[in-house]
Amino acid sequence: MRPGGLAWECVGQAGAPVVLLHSLATHRDIWRLQLPAWSAAFRLVCIDLPGHGSSPAPEAPLTLDDQAALVCTVLDQLGIERAAVVGLSWGGMVAQAMALKAPSRVGSLVLAHTSAHTAPALREIWQARIDDAAQRGIDAQVAPTLARWFTPAFIEASPMTMAWVARQIRATSPEGYASAIRAIQALDHLEGLASIDVPTLVIAGEHDAAVPPQAASAMAARMPRAELQVLGGAGHIGNVQQPLAFTEAVGRFLRGVGHPA
Repeated sequence: MRPGGLAWECVGQAGAPVVLLHSLATHRDIWRLQLPAWSAAFRLVCIDLPGHGSSPAPEAPLTLDDQAALVCTVLDQLGIERAAVVGLSWGGMVAQAMALKAPSRVGSLVLAHTSAHTAPALREIWQARIDDAAQRGIDAQVAPTLARWFTPAFIEASPMTMAWVARQIRATSPEGYASAIRAIQALDHLEGLASIDVPTLVIAGEHDAAVPPQAASAMAARMPRAELQVLGGAGHIGNVQQPLAFTEAVGRFLRGVGHPA
């Protein structure tokens, strides 16, 4: 990490560069189940978005465009002109902003469990989460967040995995959490999707209540070079709930599109 910038680590030395952008209230460790397989084929750039993981909390709220610009700064530091970008949930929104505002930096996209527009009713729900975190703290967000992200059966069967994800949620700075949500509230990429002319894999979870398969399908339909894959049995964080299927689907796609440069 450079002073004042985002924290990052590179995993794997050979192959095309692939940027990994995590979900809200997690950090780059959320990709740990994918790293052994992907790092054998790609140069992975694992980034902590603002106020998450080891990246400093923003001094003022940052838009998705601001966050995308910070990711591009990391690529500049690494001498990477163009990369595949894999975004999970919030990370997928940042990935869209990169493709719209800095298209020369994005060779292909994976948009997993993410959306392109936040409806007014959902903005109010997000505001309630900001307010609750301000009043009761990040710890109070752990249980309801896990309940939104994972199916009840998976939560019951996977207590150690839930504890691992819970630690990531607790490690999120309140400022970073609020800044990210404000950016999500302003999300409005629907009209721009048709201009994203790079190979794109849209991933949905069969049981994802936040971004149902129908919503992901509608998003993919707006993109000229997108394909949709639905992960059976998965909720909102499919790379954790269905790690093998997620790893293989994304790896197969990235290998198929080749080097993004």
